[in-house]
Amino acid sequence: MKVVLITMVLLLHSFLQAELLTYDKVLKNLKGIKQYSGEDYQESENTFGQNSLEYPREGELHYNLGNSQYKNGKLQEAENSYNLALRDESINNKSEIRQNLGNVKFQQQKYKEALENYRMALQEDANNEDARYNYELASRFLQQQQQQKDQDKDNKDNKEKQEKQEKQEQQKDRQQQQQEGEQEQEQEKETQQQQQQESKDKNKEEAEKLLQALLAKEKEEMKKERMKMNVDKARKGRYW
Repeated sequence: MKVVLITMVLLLHSFLQAELLTYDKVLKNLKGIKQYSGEDYQESENTFGQNSLEYPREGELHYNLGNSQYKNGKLQEAENSYNLALRDESINNKSEIRQNLGNVKFQQQKYKEALENYRMALQEDANNEDARYNYELASRFLQQQQQQKDQDKDNKDNKEKQEKQEKQEQQKDRQQQQQEGEQEQEQEKETQQQQQQESKDKNKEEAEKLLQALLAKEKEEMKKERMKMNVDKARKGRYW
């Protein structure tokens, strides 16, 4: 009888403790929801975060935490919380979780991944109109993103082509300038050589003239000398 009584007391104590734990979880969850509804997202994140740590297997708590983190701009943390929520096989709002995962990817401009999550959200619940709308929106953004990438690629290719052409033109200009410089140097060299040759010819001509003048002078002096000698001879013959 004592054994039965003790067993019943222990069972009753365990039941009351479980009820208290459940009550504590629900109370904190309600507190977090109130904070979230009042747009106090930082406090709701703290409340949901504490609750999810104490009850890590409760997918709904991770989902609530992810929503607060999303509102606080913590996209990576929100994604982690949503993925933890999906581990709970008993959770019944997988479509909403997938939709919110798509929203995270949309904000990260990863539109292809956003489309995949929206598609899975619709697979979970074909009546999820928000997921359907977001799917169509992400499709348009993905198309625009791809067009922008193609445009950026074309602009880059055109820029590289233009830079290549400019480089070739600059190189051509440098070569032309180099050739013109070499031609100018060659012409200057030829001019200098011509001037040197003209100077040599002039000096030679002047030397030739000087020589001719000296020879003429010498010839004139010799002629005068001979005339003088003839005069002397004539004088000597007369008085002899």
